[in-house]
Amino acid sequence: MKKFALGDVVNSDKGRRGIVRAAFKSREGQQFYAVEKDGAMDYLEEGRLTPAPRVELAA
Repeated sequence: MKKFALGDVVNSDKGRRGIVRAAFKSREGQQFYAVEKDGAMDYLEEGRLTPAPRVELAA
């Protein structure tokens, strides 16, 4: 089962934040995600991603 959905904001293991644009499985069955960061796409394993903390804005 996928841990992240399209449009989720995630942090990579290198501390960079991006948006999930696609999810797919490798031939070996590992879950991968295409993550957009500053207009560039990175393809990362599910284990290298964590959910980004949500920021509450004061009204």
